[in-house]
Amino acid sequence: MIRGVTRRFFIRLSYDGTEYRGVSFNPDVKTVESAVSKFLKEVYGNNFQLRSTSRTDAGVHGMSNIIKLILYDKKAVVDVKQLAYSLNYHLKKEKEEIRVQNIQEIPFFRYGAEFIKQRVYVYRLAVYKELQVPVSQGNTIDSIKCNALPRQGTGIIFHDKTCTTLSPPFCVDKLIEGAEVLSGVNNIYNCTPIAGHREMEKKLQGNKSYIRDVQIEVGRGHPMLLALQPQLAQQLELWEIHFKSQSYIYKQIRRMVGLMVGYAQGQYSLDLLRRFMSGQTLSQKDNIAFYRATDTHTMMPQGLFLQDIECDDERMLEECSLDNPYIQLLANINILKEMLVKCSSNDNSSTLQELSSTSQTKSKIQDYDKESLKQRHQSKGRDLTSSVLIQTKLGVVKAHIS
Repeated sequence: MIRGVTRRFFIRLSYDGTEYRGVSFNPDVKTVESAVSKFLKEVYGNNFQLRSTSRTDAGVHGMSNIIKLILYDKKAVVDVKQLAYSLNYHLKKEKEEIRVQNIQEIPFFRYGAEFIKQRVYVYRLAVYKELQVPVSQGNTIDSIKCNALPRQGTGIIFHDKTCTTLSPPFCVDKLIEGAEVLSGVNNIYNCTPIAGHREMEKKLQGNKSYIRDVQIEVGRGHPMLLALQPQLAQQLELWEIHFKSQSYIYKQIRRMVGLMVGYAQGQYSLDLLRRFMSGQTLSQKDNIAFYRATDTHTMMPQGLFLQDIECDDERMLEECSLDNPYIQLLANINILKEMLVKCSSNDNSSTLQELSSTSQTKSKIQDYDKESLKQRHQSKGRDLTSSVLIQTKLGVVKAHIS
């Protein structure tokens, strides 16, 4: 029968990414996960794990992101509303720019990626309508731009870094035309740097293909700012570029926006955009043309927001019924995997007969420490992969457990 299994929760939160080096935990820098885990350690000790469902780069904001909480303490009583309240209280007290929207328990027998239908991003641009200084003889457009406008991409005119500022020339019609070329099913191989290709090679799960369906729309933006001066607002046009796709790769959106902006500013040709999205290796000439525009080939992170993660509500609300043989099988594999790790030692290996004995299993679990066993096996190079036979309503099933 199904006994205690690890519980899983989706923590939906928003954050200002300016002070964080991304979402995923990194012991050397400040991240969103490290700020959240600081509080959870006070409550659950080390009996939990956080996994980001959508990683954002350093400086990228999240309007609505999801972190999966895996709770190993099977005896813990979790009130999701109280946990969300306590977590927000802690984050506010620590002056973290993170707020929890809600926490929801999800079925243990599905991976986090199975719940996600698509991810929606938005990139925000603030474009100066025209140069606000007279052009005198002897002055060039470049010198006027340097003296009259803030440096492109700094966003220093705003209360917070919530968009990327651009200066003329800028053609909105070309921006929309570039979005049409990049939108749809394309090979996005060229939309990530070398580090992105390394991540793709290391992937064990998820979409490993460079063929992605990305829908892009361009529309008018809104200030979304607290301290925007009225006279300055009259000089700016705010535009938003919306991206919808099931998954993305490292720096993909920022590079795609850079292509669109570069074409709108006359730095790139439409043919270069088409060759870029063909997935073929770029020629030396194309690479020189692409990297020459250093301000646009990879846009600044402060203009990018993870707007929403759309989930499959039916799967989120699935119940763990004892009458479902598939769920029973997954639960038993989960339990047996933990037992094999706890009961195995250098001198003794657990058998199916031993695992079926409740008294022996309980005594063995108390005698061995899970983490120390893992370290001992890894240090000696032993393979923990084993096979067990499990009796279910589907019949006897052989399961490989690692």
